[in-house]
Amino acid sequence: MRFFHRIREYIKLGLWDYIEPVQNILRTLGVVVALFTMGVIICFYGFEQTEFSTRFCNIVVRCSLAFYVLKYCCNYIFNKHPLNFLRRNWTEGLVILLLVIWFVLRKILHFNFLGVIFGDDLSMSSGLMLLLQCYFFLLMLMEMSGLGQVLSKLKVGPAGMMIASFFVLISVGTLLLMLPEMTTRGISFIDALFMATSASCITGLSTLNLFADFTLKGQIVMLLLIQLGGMNIICFATFFMSFYKGGNLRYQSIIKEMLNTNMQNSRSLTREIMLYTFLIEMIGFIFLFVYVSVTNIYSESTFKNVFFSLFHAVSAFNNAGFSILDGGMQNPLLIHNYYIQTVTILMVFFGGIGFLTLHDVVNVRKTQGRRHYWDRLQVATRMVLKMSVMLLVFGAIMFLLLEHNHLKGHSAIDNIYAAFFTSMSCRSSGFTTVDISFLNTSTIVVMMVLMMIGTSSGSTGGGIKLSTFYVLIKTVWASVTNRRQVTIGNRAVSFDTVNKSFIVLQITISLILLGIFTLSITDPQFPFLKIVFEVISACGTVGSSMGITPYLSVSGKFAIVVLMFIGRVTVLTLTVSISRKAFNKFMIAKTNISI
Repeated sequence: MRFFHRIREYIKLGLWDYIEPVQNILRTLGVVVALFTMGVIICFYGFEQTEFSTRFCNIVVRCSLAFYVLKYCCNYIFNKHPLNFLRRNWTEGLVILLLVIWFVLRKILHFNFLGVIFGDDLSMSSGLMLLLQCYFFLLMLMEMSGLGQVLSKLKVGPAGMMIASFFVLISVGTLLLMLPEMTTRGISFIDALFMATSASCITGLSTLNLFADFTLKGQIVMLLLIQLGGMNIICFATFFMSFYKGGNLRYQSIIKEMLNTNMQNSRSLTREIMLYTFLIEMIGFIFLFVYVSVTNIYSESTFKNVFFSLFHAVSAFNNAGFSILDGGMQNPLLIHNYYIQTVTILMVFFGGIGFLTLHDVVNVRKTQGRRHYWDRLQVATRMVLKMSVMLLVFGAIMFLLLEHNHLKGHSAIDNIYAAFFTSMSCRSSGFTTVDISFLNTSTIVVMMVLMMIGTSSGSTGGGIKLSTFYVLIKTVWASVTNRRQVTIGNRAVSFDTVNKSFIVLQITISLILLGIFTLSITDPQFPFLKIVFEVISACGTVGSSMGITPYLSVSGKFAIVVLMFIGRVTVLTLTVSISRKAFNKFMIAKTNISI
């Protein structure tokens, strides 16, 4: 050990003046190699595979692996404090260690553990590429920290960064979906843009059949877009940078303002968000996988059951509403399957209450005092839980009352599940076990109101948010009763919060009216009610439709794309852009206006 230490010190002394330039070059090359290798893997999967493309991809992968092992070793040797380097970069070291273990098992011991897990569903080459895709995806997120200094020089606020992150995600998703191997019959640019936007903005509206028109590779791309869009790719980057080189303050400030938390807790909260997300998705995946494996209702293939369970769990928790089954939840396999419907409702509920609510519920026991558990929760948490349950029950009761004629002839449990499932999903997820186009107009109106309200702030859902809706109700009630303050849970609500709530409502209503006006011009052949429903569903990122989405014109599809993008981004950016406080140094004279 001492001999190795002396050799390392002699090397450092001889190359002391070149250490910093070499580290900068290695950092830049790391980003370039990661992007180039990901590009090669994408081309390998996106186009028809040939003997030359397979050989070329294998060469690039081997060279990139050798480069990153060499880079890690050089950074360790040239670092002034090697032990601190290992602590700061333990994530990258763990990934490289796993790759070394895989290399020993696969190349030296000739043991294909992927084949043992998935059987003949995955060949050795495809299993290798799947593993490498995951590796380089993680590697790219870690290498993004190297771009933190460049991004911090750009005069772009947190709101601009969040908008840019969704724009980049949608653009990359569109290009990926246009690759020949992603669809069965090809795809136009507008359909690729529509599907990528719908998945990234976790909406669920679809111009194509995810079951019939997409290959397994295309479905995997949609799954990644749903996961990244639901969590926001900035949150992913912040999570990995919190382990890698100390993180970046610009990204932490975005998370702070997006989730309305303080700067000291932004890093730890980001890790908890990732933990809650993957933990809940994993629990839902296990419940679904065990059930479909035992009953074989979907497939006898282990890999297909794994992918179905994973896709459904991620789509449900992120309130995306996509399904790889033909017809979605209306498929004969699921329409009367109360087990899968129950798991789906619970996943949608947990995804819709928000990460801050989950954080408070889990960590409330750490607070001091002997009060009741409910009283120890924060005011916002109690409001979200109470309003979520109230709206769920309200929607279910209204469905049962307004659709009593259509529900005749069905069993009581069928009607109850249909009512609660529709009430839960129409606020954001877009899953549905009933044909919406056959519902009564009164039921459609109730659904549109619930779609506008949406889910909780900081959640994977959309709408104006539960907190906005509750503050608006309390504000109106305070005005009617001549109260000077708006109070929630014996706490006064600030004027900024009330003002922000009305601005969110005004912008949402304006956006909906503009969308209705646009679609009435581009697609006048559809009934007015269906156009209104489609627009509200897009603005609220719900994904429910009365059946007109695939038949929209090109201009109509583009209009829905814009609505989905604004509907997803606006709720995230209003808090950042509106919360900038401006203090006037003087007051101007008041005037009275008749109302």
